[in-house]
Amino acid sequence: MTISFTNVHKTLRRKNSRTKVLQGADAEFAPDRLTGILAPPGSGKTTIANLMTGKLRADIGRVRRSSLVSFPVASGGIFNGALTGRENLAFLCRVFGFDPVPIIRFVVDFTEIGKAIDKPFKDLNRDERTKLMFTSCYAIPFETYIADESLIGGRGSFRARCEELVLERMQSAGFILLTSSPSLIRKYCNDVFIIDNLKILEMNSIEESELWFGTDRLREGNGELELVGETEESQFL
Repeated sequence: MTISFTNVHKTLRRKNSRTKVLQGADAEFAPDRLTGILAPPGSGKTTIANLMTGKLRADIGRVRRSSLVSFPVASGGIFNGALTGRENLAFLCRVFGFDPVPIIRFVVDFTEIGKAIDKPFKDLNRDERTKLMFTSCYAIPFETYIADESLIGGRGSFRARCEELVLERMQSAGFILLTSSPSLIRKYCNDVFIIDNLKILEMNSIEESELWFGTDRLREGNGELELVGETEESQFL
């Protein structure tokens, strides 16, 4: 197994509300597989992604990881706005146990952002920030990548190169893609799970998953994010 959920309960607690996301959920995700998790918007995909990466802990039960799992692709909360892009990358490499020199070199070459790598992250423009956020995750050789809706980012030639990089990583690593888009899972994934009734359920096919929910509850998308939006930008200020 790469990631397993055993009797996982999770409730999101806000000032005036509580929202149950999982209740007694069990699931195992195999290593070196391209796995899709399909669910309607608002079903807790981001919470489950954060449980997988360790950003959140289960209230009850356990989430186990037996491989090196990435932070969510293009996750804004990973980067410290006061640090430069180079400093952020060096910190991430140390956290995950990698030599930062070749990884930083790869990111600088791939993004072509030049001297901007040494600007405070919060001072980068949206194009530079988007390139850095996507490339940083794929530059680190994780064994399993977690993608919450977005796999590919940027514009023009960078977007095309980003997709090539994703396909290259898919040859040697596992992916878990959480999305509301059946076509995205159909394009990339071998295994299919769904989130429903506070459980994570394995399905036989994407067709079975679509029938389970009905197309009116799902939302098509291509897994691409042109630029980091205002919500993500606010995390770096």
